Amino acid sequence: MLATIQSLRSVAPTVKSASLTSCVRLLATQTAKARQSDEDYVVKTRQLFHDNRPGLPRFVVQGETVKPILNPSRFYSEMKDHIGKAQKSITLAALYLGHTENDLVEALSEALRTRPGLKVNLLLDSLRGTRDSGKGSSASLLYPLLKAYPNQVRISMYHTPDLSGLLKQVMPPRFNEGIGLMHMKVYAFDDTLIMSGANMSHDYFTNRQDRYVMFKNKDISEYYCDLVKAVSDLSYGLQDKGDTFQLKIGNGIPDPVEHSKAFKKHATKTMRAFMKKWASVQQSPKDDSYDTTLYPLIQMGPLGIRQDERVTLSVLDHVLHDQELEGAAKAFITSGYFNFEKRYSQSIIHAKAANVGLIAASPEANGFFNSAGISKYIPPAYTLIEQRFFNDVREAGNADRIKIEEYARKGWTYHAKGLWVYPPHSDLPVMTTIGSPNFGYRSIVRDLEAQLFLVTSNLGLRKSLHEELSNLRKYTYPVTEETFKAPDRQVPVWVGGASRAIRTML
Repeated sequence: MLATIQSLRSVAPTVKSASLTSCVRLLATQTAKARQSDEDYVVKTRQLFHDNRPGLPRFVVQGETVKPILNPSRFYSEMKDHIGKAQKSITLAALYLGHTENDLVEALSEALRTRPGLKVNLLLDSLRGTRDSGKGSSASLLYPLLKAYPNQVRISMYHTPDLSGLLKQVMPPRFNEGIGLMHMKVYAFDDTLIMSGANMSHDYFTNRQDRYVMFKNKDISEYYCDLVKAVSDLSYGLQDKGDTFQLKIGNGIPDPVEHSKAFKKHATKTMRAFMKKWASVQQSPKDDSYDTTLYPLIQMGPLGIRQDERVTLSVLDHVLHDQELEGAAKAFITSGYFNFEKRYSQSIIHAKAANVGLIAASPEANGFFNSAGISKYIPPAYTLIEQRFFNDVREAGNADRIKIEEYARKGWTYHAKGLWVYPPHSDLPVMTTIGSPNFGYRSIVRDLEAQLFLVTSNLGLRKSLHEELSNLRKYTYPVTEETFKAPDRQVPVWVGGASRAIRTML
């Protein structure tokens, strides 16, 4: 109601002699034009994805079947609830499972016990999933599940082929994870899919803010389950070895450590076959209620697969540099790690047709804040990268157009990533991304990533996506020149050189 009154006030001065009825009619006309403008923007955006073929599947769903989840505790509740309801299959892919997540494993065990036909497929990263700090690892936690239900459970550990030979021998645990990881986050339960950037551990279920979007749709769920299966087929399998477990590569699959080049060739062929298979899926709306289009993408730099990178660059160019539009679009981009790849960074810095809001983690909200050893210098490294970006924006004369905010919430860390796009003159987004990429170098060249672009004209979903972004921004503050002058933001000189040297690992 307040928005309507404010709109009437803005209209009234232009029609001083008009009656209230005339004002209402004028407001209705302007509202209709705005809706048409939004629709035109949606059509143009969908055409952009069509132009980015070949190799890009298209799924069309009803907006009412898509729901953002706003906080980590609700994400955990949804996971537990859907584990309890799944009848046919559960697919879980993440960097790792926290070694204390006994309740989640127990929920899986109970589901398997009560439903003998249920199949569970878990995909984790081999380096992170076997890292043992003395209290156990993902693999040791999951081993009893495999032992109890060998015919229902598959546990796979993907190992990057870029860590092999002498490098594999000399790099210690944790540091070796900088070479490359299986970073996809996919949670599917029968015909329900949750796409996220969150891993499966206590902090991601309590006080580490990420993003999570739930889709109730068989087709898109099937796509991501098939993606996880394809990567699982290229991974080490967790196997029972009597009183312990072992990791073993599948028959006919070159070992990624011992035969890195052969593995890359085989894995690239496998994943390109996956892409070709799903590229043929080009759904069209069944009726007007199918108002939301989904474009799933993958990025696997070590295998030469750069789908997400190519499309993201194209979208940024469309959103930030299309000067044919009347008025400026708005784009919000967030990442828990402020380290944009150079082409992404340059596209943002020199934006001509959109206002851009960037949301990053404050040093205190960085997961490495006050960590042990040399990793405690990671937040200062991100501060330095952010400051360089801030200065580059000013030098480009774009400081009024591009703003940076930092997330700071007492006792919380920040891990959200994604893009929201608002058409000119609109207060609601029509596009977002959801998935694991951080827009950084390692997302492009080192890790395996799963992304999803969503374009919608559904008013309810657009409001929900706006609410999701607003929920994140409740805990942000603007970054200014004074931010980097604060005593606690002073970065040791050596960190500057080190951050440049390892930037592709951050």
